[in-house]
Amino acid sequence: MPEWTKEQEKAINHHGHDILVSASAGSGKTTILIERIIEMIKHGENVDNLLVATFTEAAAAEMKDRLINRLKDLSNDHLIKNVLRKHIQKQIFKVPIANISTLHAFCLSIIKKFYYIIDLDPNFRLLSDDTEKSIIQDQALDNVRNKYYEKHDKDFLTLVDNFSNDRSDDGLTDIIYKLYNFAITNDKTDKWLDQLTNIYTIEGKLNESNFYKLLYAPEIMRKLDQIKDLLDSGLDLAAGDEASNTYTPVFQDMIKKIEKVNEDIKLDVSYDEIRNEVFDLSFTTKKRAPKDAESDPVRLEIVKSIRKVLGDKVTKDLVNNFFLLDEKDTLKEISKAKDLIIKLTEVERNFMKEFAKLKNRQQVLDFNDLEHMAMKILTTEVDGNKVALQFYQNKFHEIMLDEYQDINAMQEGIIQLLKTKDNNIFMVGDIKQSIYGFRQAAPYIFAGKYEDYQKDENPNELIQLSKNFRSSKQVDDLVNTIFTRIFDKNIGEIDYDRQSELVVGTNFPDEVDTDSEMYVLSNEDDTNKVEKRQLQIRFTAKRIQKLINDEFKIFDAKKGEVRTIKYSDIAILVRNRNNNTDLISYFSKEEIPLMVTDAQNYFQTTELQIMMSMLEIVDNPRQDIPLVAVLRSPIVGLNEEELAQIRLVNKNEDYYTAVLDYISDENSQADLVRKLKSFLLQLETYRDFSNKNTIARLIWKIYQETAILEYVSGMPGGKQRSANLHALYQRASDYENNNLKGLHAFIDFIQRMEKMDKDLSQPNSIEATDDTVKVMTIHASKGLEFPVVILLDAGGSFNMRDVNSETLFDSELGLGLTVLNNTTRVAIRTPQHSLISEKRNVSTVSEEMRLLYVALTRAKQKIIVVGYEKDTTKMLNKWDQIKISSNGVIDDGSRLSAKSYQNLIGIGALNSDQRIKSHSHYAKNKDCRLNFDVVTDDLLDKNSDGNLLKVVDVREPTDLFKQTVNTILDFEYPYQEAVETTAYQSVSEIKGLFADPDDEKMAQSNLLSDRGRYNMESFAKPKFLAQSKVSSADVGSATHLLLQRVSIDKQPELIDFQNLVDDLVNNRILEPEVAKKIDLVSLANFYQSELGQEIVANNESVSREVPFSSLMPAKKLFKKKIDNESFNDKILVHGIIDGVIELEDGIKIFDYKTDNVTSQNLNEKINDYSGQLNLYAQAISTIKNKPILGKYLYFLKINEMVDLNKN
Repeated sequence: MPEWTKEQEKAINHHGHDILVSASAGSGKTTILIERIIEMIKHGENVDNLLVATFTEAAAAEMKDRLINRLKDLSNDHLIKNVLRKHIQKQIFKVPIANISTLHAFCLSIIKKFYYIIDLDPNFRLLSDDTEKSIIQDQALDNVRNKYYEKHDKDFLTLVDNFSNDRSDDGLTDIIYKLYNFAITNDKTDKWLDQLTNIYTIEGKLNESNFYKLLYAPEIMRKLDQIKDLLDSGLDLAAGDEASNTYTPVFQDMIKKIEKVNEDIKLDVSYDEIRNEVFDLSFTTKKRAPKDAESDPVRLEIVKSIRKVLGDKVTKDLVNNFFLLDEKDTLKEISKAKDLIIKLTEVERNFMKEFAKLKNRQQVLDFNDLEHMAMKILTTEVDGNKVALQFYQNKFHEIMLDEYQDINAMQEGIIQLLKTKDNNIFMVGDIKQSIYGFRQAAPYIFAGKYEDYQKDENPNELIQLSKNFRSSKQVDDLVNTIFTRIFDKNIGEIDYDRQSELVVGTNFPDEVDTDSEMYVLSNEDDTNKVEKRQLQIRFTAKRIQKLINDEFKIFDAKKGEVRTIKYSDIAILVRNRNNNTDLISYFSKEEIPLMVTDAQNYFQTTELQIMMSMLEIVDNPRQDIPLVAVLRSPIVGLNEEELAQIRLVNKNEDYYTAVLDYISDENSQADLVRKLKSFLLQLETYRDFSNKNTIARLIWKIYQETAILEYVSGMPGGKQRSANLHALYQRASDYENNNLKGLHAFIDFIQRMEKMDKDLSQPNSIEATDDTVKVMTIHASKGLEFPVVILLDAGGSFNMRDVNSETLFDSELGLGLTVLNNTTRVAIRTPQHSLISEKRNVSTVSEEMRLLYVALTRAKQKIIVVGYEKDTTKMLNKWDQIKISSNGVIDDGSRLSAKSYQNLIGIGALNSDQRIKSHSHYAKNKDCRLNFDVVTDDLLDKNSDGNLLKVVDVREPTDLFKQTVNTILDFEYPYQEAVETTAYQSVSEIKGLFADPDDEKMAQSNLLSDRGRYNMESFAKPKFLAQSKVSSADVGSATHLLLQRVSIDKQPELIDFQNLVDDLVNNRILEPEVAKKIDLVSLANFYQSELGQEIVANNESVSREVPFSSLMPAKKLFKKKIDNESFNDKILVHGIIDGVIELEDGIKIFDYKTDNVTSQNLNEKINDYSGQLNLYAQAISTIKNKPILGKYLYFLKINEMVDLNKN
C-alpha cells in the first residue's frame, strides 16, 4: 500500500461535492484517479456506473490496463472477503466495456444508442481524416460561393474584395474555415455567431459606448501602465551613475504625461482629445553629461536602449494600433466592419448548412458533429421527456475528467448537462500544462473554478497536488525560480504562488549531476536560419557524445540505483518539427541513434518525392518537374548531362515530347535511347495497370518492379525510408477503403495534405525499447518523462501569426477585422482588431509559457537548454531591463516582449540580480544551479570534450592482448550461408535451380554462385561490342507486351494484334524495327488454342503480368550451396507471372515462351522452365489460399502447350 500524502488522500477519498484537483507535473494524477476508482469499487460501486473521460485514446487504453491490473492484484489479496472478491472480479470483466474513453468516443456511443431521437441514419461513417473532411468542406463552400456569384450579390462581392486579392478569393475561404472552427466548439454556436456584431454596435460618441468603456479604454490604460513600468525601471538604473542620470528628467517628464492621459481616460474625456495627448507623448531633449561625469558603460547602454524601446512602444503600440484615425473616421471603419460581419455570418451559416447536407448525403460525421449531435440528443424531448439525458444521469454516479485544463466550451456544456445533485464531477488537471489553444481548449474554465473553489462560501473543493515525484531538486528549483517570476493571472491564467510551486518528492544521491545547463550559441557572422539551426544541432550532438563518453551517471529512482547513461535516457524537445530532417541527417552522420516520434517533413523525404513524382507522371506524363525528377532518380538513373541533351533536342515543348523526339533522333546516344525506351515502356505499363487496378496495387507494383524499397533500404536511414514507403502504400489503401477512388484524386488528396500542413507523421522504424535518443515536439512529450531533457532551438521566436493576422478570432470577443480602403487598397485596423490582437498576444505568450513549463518538467535529473543569439550583449541588457513588482513577478511588458523560451528563462533566472559571473562568457544562477554559457565559434569547433587530443604512449602488446587478437582472427562466422545468400531473389535469377520440385538441375556455368547473390551473368556489353540489330530479348519483351495489352473481351485475331502494334509504334512505345520482328501469326494462333480459348472464356477472372513476393526457405532453393541443416533463413522471392486464371475451385497459371524451340530440344526447355513455374505456383497458391489446378507453358514458335501437372 503506497504512502499517500495528505492531499493525495483527499483526492482519493473525498466525496459529496464537485472536486477540482490541480495536479502539478510529476504529482501522479493518473495514479490518484485510478486509486479513487478502486476505492469506490471497494465500497460497492460498479465501474460501468462511472464516466471517466481522458484526453487521448492512448490515455484511455492505458488507464483501463492499469485499472485491470490493480483489480487483479486486489482480487488476489487473501485478506479481503469473498463477497468483495467476487464484486472485484465482476468489475475486471466490466472495465473493457466501461465508459473510460475520450469525450468524442463517449459522444459517439450516445449517438449509436439514441440516433433515432434526431432521425439520424445509423449507417454513418466517422471522418477520421482531416484531408477527407477538407475535400467535403471545399465542395460545400464552392457550392455556396457559386450561388452568390450567380446572383451577383454586391454585399458578397464586397466581402470577397475585403478579404481576398485580385487573383483568388482564398482569403475569404480561410476566414470562413477559421470562423467555423471557432464557432463549432461553442455549445451555443448560433448564439455566438449572432453576437459577433455586438462590439461593433456603437451609437453616439465612441468614448460613451460600452465597447470603449468596458474594453478599449482599459486596454489603452494597460498599455500606458506597461510603458510606465519600463520608465520606472529606467529611473532605477539611471540613478546609478552621473552619465546615466541625465536620462532621469526625461523619464520623469514622460511619466507625468502618461499619468495625465490615464486620468483623462477615467474622466471620460473625448476620444479625439485622448488621441491628441497620445500623439504628444514624446521625450524631452536630454541634457549632455559633463565630460568628467562618472559612467558605467553597461548601465548607460541599458538606459539608452530603454529610451529607444519606449519611443517605439508609443509610436507602434499606441499611435499606430489604437489612435491611427480620428473619431469620425474610426466610427466609419467600425460601421463598415459591422456590415462585413453581418454578411460574413450569413455566408458562414449557409456554408455550415451545405457542409452538413453533403456529409449527410455521404453518410459521414466528423468529430465536431459527434459533440453537437450528442448535445442535440441529450436536449431533445420524446413525449415530453429528455429520454437520453435521463438515462445517462441515472446511469452515472460520478463523472471523472482527466486533463480538465484542455476542455473546450462545447465539451463543458455536455458535462454540465449530465450533472445532477446526485452525481458529482471530479476534475483533474493542471492549468500550467494547458497547451492546446489551437484546438480551442478553454483554460479559463479551469481557471474560473480554481478561483471560485477557494472561496469559503463555495461548497466545492480545490485540492492542490504539488509534490513532484519525478524530478530532482535542481529541476524543481529551476522551474520554480523561472515561473514565480513570469507566471500570474495576467499572463498565464493563474498565479504561480506557494500552492503552485513544485515540491521535491524524490531525493537524488549527491554523486549524480543534477545541475541545469543553458547554452546560447553566438556567431559574429550574419548567420541565416538554416545555419543557426545546424549550429545548434552540431552542438547538441557534441553535448550528447560527451555525456555518453564521460559515462554520465543516471539515478534510477524506481530501482534505487545509479547506473551509466544510455542514449534512451535522453530526449530532445523541439517547438516544431522544422529541425527534424537536419537532426536525422546530422545524427546519422555522427552515428548517434535517433528516434523521431512525430517527424513531419514526411513528404519532403527523397523516397516520397520520387514516388509522388512517379504517380504524377503515371496520371499524366506531360508534367516536366515530376518527369525529370523520376528520370534523375535511381529508378531511371539519368545524370544532369543526359537530361540536358534531351532538352536540347526540343527546347520549346514539354519535356515528355522532348524525350520522344530524342528517341527518334538518329544522332542520339544509343545507350540513353535504350534507357528511355525501357522507361517509357515501363511507364505505359503502369498507366494501363492504373486504369484497371487500385492505387495501392499500382504502388506495390512500382515497388516490386523498380526495387525502390530495396534501394532506399541501403541508403542512410534505410529502415526509416523503407517504413516511409510502406506508409504511402497504407495511406493509399486507407484512402480507397473510404470509398475514394482515382489516381488523380489521390494525388490531389496528398497535395492538399501538404498545402494544409497536414503532413503524415513518419512511421517509427525503431522500437520504443531501442537505445536511441528520442526527438519529439513539446506537445508530444506531455505526460512523458526522461532523465535528461534537451530543449533545442530555445532562441527561436514564438509564432505570432494569430496576433498579426488581418482577421483575428477570439472565443469571447468574436472577430477583429481590418477594413480595406477602396482607394489606397490599404487594410485599416479597427479598434476591435487592435483589442483582440492585444488579447491574442497575451494568450499566445501565456500558452508558450505553459509549453516551456511542460518542456522543463519532463526532466527527471537534468535539463540542457540550447539556443542561438547573434548579439549576446544586447540580449543580456534586455534581461537586465526588467522590473520586479512587489509580488515578485516581472512587469507585463518585459514578459510579453520576451518572445522566446531563451528570453523567458533569461529574465526569469539569469537577470543581473541572479547571475554570478565565472569568466567572460560563463555564469550561473545562485539559487537554482543553472549553469549558463555563451558558446562562440572557436569554442564550438573544439573536440566534444573541449580539449586537444592527448598523446598516447606506445607500448608493447601483452600476452593477453595477443591472445585476444588471435581469437578474433581465428573466428569462424556461424552464419556464413546467410552472408552468401541474399535476402531477396527474383525468379528470373533462380529459375534454373529446379527442373521440378524434387530434382535440382542448376546450370552452374550460368550462375555467379560465389557472389553474395545468386544471379545470372548479365553484365552490359561495352559499346564497341554492342550490336545495333534487334535482339531476341527485345522481341520477347515486345511479344509479352502485346499479349498483356490485347483485349480479351473476345477472341483476338491477327488484325487486332496488327492494330495494337500500330498504336504502340505511333506512340513511340515500340520501335518499328522491333515490331517487324514479332510473329503476329503465332500470337493469333495462341488464342485459337485450348488455353487461349479458356482465357477468353474466363476473361473476367484473368489477370496478366501479375507481380508477387513470397518468402521461401533458402536451403530448399540452394540445396547444393547450403548443406547446414540448422540454416533456416528465408529468401524473399519476387517475380511476375504472365497470366493467372482465378476460378472458384482453384487457380491456373500460364507462361508464354518465345524461345526457338524444336521437337528435339522441347524436353530440355520444359525442364529449364518447370522450376520457375513451380515457384510461381507455390507463391500464388499461398497468396490466394487456393489449390493449383494447372500450370501451363506455351511455346509460341511451335504453337505447343505443355501442362506441367501432366508432364
